[in-house]
Amino acid sequence: MKLPMPRGQYSRDREVEVVRQVERADGENHKKNRDVEVGQGRLILTSPDGTRWSIEVSNAGAISATSL
Repeated sequence: MKLPMPRGQYSRDREVEVVRQVERADGENHKKNRDVEVGQGRLILTSPDGTRWSIEVSNAGAISATSL
């Protein structure tokens, strides 16, 4: 997230825009102790040797991993 640099004088409109950007970005973050839904995105995990894996689930609930 890249917030605008502050200006010399307070601007209510600018402050409202900054708050809107922070709230939008916060809503996109995963939170501790909450369920994580990936939706259309991918779940990518990295193994200890640095290999990246895409984790997928079939309609039957079978989980698979594909090396990236």
